[in-house]
Amino acid sequence: MSLLWRNWIAFVAVLATVLSVLGFLAVLQHDVILARLIQERLTVIAETTASSFRSVVNLGLPISTVRNARDVLARAREIDPDVTAIQVFNPTGIVVHTTHESRGRQLSRQLLQVQSLSKSDRWSAPNDTEMQAGFTIRNAAGEAVGGVLVSASNQDFEARSKAMTLRIAIDSAVVFAIAALISFLILRVKLGGAMRGLAKLHSLSQRFASGGPTGRPAGPEDPPGQLRFGFMSAEIVRLETLLQEAHRRFQDARSQLGALGGKVEPDGATDAKPEALESVETGRTASGPVTSVASNGKKDFDGVAVASVPETSFARVFARHLTPWAVALVLGSALLLGYLIQQDVTRSFEPELAARTKLIGNIANRNVQRAVSAGVPLEQLVGAEHYFGDLLRNFPEISYFGVATGRIIYEAGTRQKSVFAPERSRKDVPTFPILASDGTQIGYIIVDANPAFFALQFRDLLLDFGVVVLVVILLAFQVIVVVMSRSLTAPFVRLQHLAALQAEGDFSKIIAAKSWSAGGVRAIDQLSRLLSRQAVQLHLALESASQAIGRSGNAGAAALERIRKSFHLHGSRPRFLQFSYLNDVRLPLFLFAAADELPLAFFPIFTRAAENPLTWLDPGVVISLPLAGYLVAIVLGSPFARPLAQRFGHRNLLLCAALPTLLAHLGLYFSSNVVEIVCFRTVTGFGYALATLACQDYVLDVVPANQRNRSLGLFTAAWYSGIFAGTAMGGVLADRLGQSEVFAVSALLVLVSGIMAFRLMPARATASPAPHPEGIRKQLSSIWPSIRQPLRSRRFAALVFGIAIPSNVLLQAFISFLVALQLDHLGASTADTGRILMTYFLAIVFVGPLAPQLFEHRLSPSAAAVTGALIAGLCLCAVAVWPSPWTMLVAVAGAGIGHGMVRDPQVVVAMEIAENELEDLGPNVVLGALRTLERGVSIVGLIVMAALASLAGFGHAIAVIAALSLLGAALFAFVSFGRFFSSRSRRTGGN
Repeated sequence: MSLLWRNWIAFVAVLATVLSVLGFLAVLQHDVILARLIQERLTVIAETTASSFRSVVNLGLPISTVRNARDVLARAREIDPDVTAIQVFNPTGIVVHTTHESRGRQLSRQLLQVQSLSKSDRWSAPNDTEMQAGFTIRNAAGEAVGGVLVSASNQDFEARSKAMTLRIAIDSAVVFAIAALISFLILRVKLGGAMRGLAKLHSLSQRFASGGPTGRPAGPEDPPGQLRFGFMSAEIVRLETLLQEAHRRFQDARSQLGALGGKVEPDGATDAKPEALESVETGRTASGPVTSVASNGKKDFDGVAVASVPETSFARVFARHLTPWAVALVLGSALLLGYLIQQDVTRSFEPELAARTKLIGNIANRNVQRAVSAGVPLEQLVGAEHYFGDLLRNFPEISYFGVATGRIIYEAGTRQKSVFAPERSRKDVPTFPILASDGTQIGYIIVDANPAFFALQFRDLLLDFGVVVLVVILLAFQVIVVVMSRSLTAPFVRLQHLAALQAEGDFSKIIAAKSWSAGGVRAIDQLSRLLSRQAVQLHLALESASQAIGRSGNAGAAALERIRKSFHLHGSRPRFLQFSYLNDVRLPLFLFAAADELPLAFFPIFTRAAENPLTWLDPGVVISLPLAGYLVAIVLGSPFARPLAQRFGHRNLLLCAALPTLLAHLGLYFSSNVVEIVCFRTVTGFGYALATLACQDYVLDVVPANQRNRSLGLFTAAWYSGIFAGTAMGGVLADRLGQSEVFAVSALLVLVSGIMAFRLMPARATASPAPHPEGIRKQLSSIWPSIRQPLRSRRFAALVFGIAIPSNVLLQAFISFLVALQLDHLGASTADTGRILMTYFLAIVFVGPLAPQLFEHRLSPSAAAVTGALIAGLCLCAVAVWPSPWTMLVAVAGAGIGHGMVRDPQVVVAMEIAENELEDLGPNVVLGALRTLERGVSIVGLIVMAALASLAGFGHAIAVIAALSLLGAALFAFVSFGRFFSSRSRRTGGN
């Protein structure tokens, strides 16, 4: 398969995934909004019906005593033809009045529970066969004395949902086809030079196979027409030079070994390959795949050598050429699909919105008509403005009510400009006639819909759509980077690495090349196999020369040893090179982090709604227990990650962590009480710690030391991208699918992450032998450093208790716990909570890398840490004083900015202290004490804040967290800067 087709297929697969996810979530969002609109319409009927019973209820009589209840229900049912039944029930759930023959039956316990848990008198309870909405009837004292339940068939809803699904599927297919065609054309142009370069490699492989390259390699001084390889030009020239030198070295070694009696296969020979040469072609040994070859001199190859490949300039150039176009196409396709979906959804909602407007107009018309039929002149209706004003407040979907007789005599609200448009006739305006006793029309009611209300219905759709687009763009970027690497840059870099070794005279290693690859990449694999064959041939020649010298005595032994050292022909067989990359862990890390953070936006609410057998504990503390168990598992599991990775390998550790984590997420899906939730959430914390640290240690072990900082930055970006994506999508999925179902999605992501890890990561990333179990036990026994010794430094103690611990308490107690509870208390949806929480991680992603650059020459690390703590504390003060969704957004974003400024400087300050004041302890002990203290105390802080929130309210708990951040910053500033000024004054006095 050619480079063009391989990249195009990978891109269209990503594009299909993106558009499918967007289309699926758009259908879910449409269904949720449509169901809510229908239920609200039924609620209007329920409230109108309930108003007819208020006069009796206010007299202290039960609702069952209303004699004309059947007529009232019949008139209410006539308002909306979609209504199938209206039932009035008493506080125990027994139906006392109904439009059909079911009087005296008992409503289900689920319906009564929905009514009791509703925060307002309006409530809804859909089921599989019909839509249901109700209104609670209360007496003059505010006590519930019954309710009205209105039901409607959901056939119309299902028909609209199926029609919308079909339209979105067609839109997605059209957008996919257009984007796929455009992407093919773009890739054809952008990869034109690369494909010519691969064709050049193919000719090189043919020349090598027929006896070696001839002629001079192209160079920078050659005419541009000879170097039309696009961004591969410099790499092709360098590779050809390396191949020429490698072939020259091979010929030199072969001739020297031939002079000593070594038998070397002639150039271009293809007959009777030895077993070792056959293994180079197939990528397998006598004992299995090359990746599992053990160090055994009698096997086909002498073990496995691990090579850590840095992110080369070629890989970065390749990414710069294709990634922006790929991201732009994905984003453009998503936006185009979003526009088409918005148009389809608007058309789908128009009948329901028209029905709502008609319903409210009919209700107003009935009341006015009743007064006119009683003999009240239309111009003398007392309190008409007040009545219409109440209607506007109760029904925000209406912006204007008016009563006219040729001129407006009563009105309330604001008329829309479209009503006065000259091209619209009066028949286009929603009106409801008012009739006299003889049936003649004496006026009409004008009802104008509120476009702002309808726009609000689309707001959630558009916001969720934007979140989904952002998340899938992040996912698409990770996938595209990995696909590009594995399709071209990784095989090319492997070839360059081996060619460079042989150009330097090192024939000790070979690489495995896929025999089934095709197209341009096949040329790379052919050259890789040819170079590997050269190394194998020299080792076979060395072996035969050794046998010949052994038969003739010691003559030539010194020359043979010199050849062995000169060309690195160690042992009797070459070693396989196994390559490790940063990109090996990109996708597994992204997916695992996203799976772990999916429940963040609702987990405290999910725990609060579960059955609580721990009644002897404070409810706030009970809600915090799953998070506390999660944090304890991270604290206890983190020290075990590196020893276990050294013992079993990074990939095996990640897979071992993924299995219990997957089962724990499934356990959370089926959990029904707090104890189960605590246990399963603790398991996910332990798995998360092992998995993420296994990925981090993989990067530290495989990346060259001079590129470690850059690689860790890319690792952190992928990690927080997954956290951001999970937080954002969790709220959307919980609103659309339900909270429990989100855990099933988390389990699926963990499963996919494990599959990606198995496919992308090598079994062992380092060539160092696995440590002995006894060594691991000793390492684990000394893993916890003494945390008391570093506290003798006042500055370190101030850093821990003033910066690190308040920052971690803010993260765990505020971000992970109180935000969801406070926003739920303020009436925000789970999707709103997810969108607000994602600003915290977005701020960290942007501020973390930018802060050192912005403040490098302006603020010291200590000053940057103090500034970040002050920003976080002050932003939390806003929500403590004025609790609202907007101040919560400010507080969460400010906490992210502050945490982004604090995170790296606190480590830098700790290292400074370890290198100066605590030099005798060393950085490992100091950093270990810092992390142990901040994590351990933050767990205690979480439980204390949860208890305080339960006793005093969310606002007081948030105020205490803000105070901790501000006072901690003041403490650290006093100790750090006071120490600076005191030492400066001593120096001044000395002068």
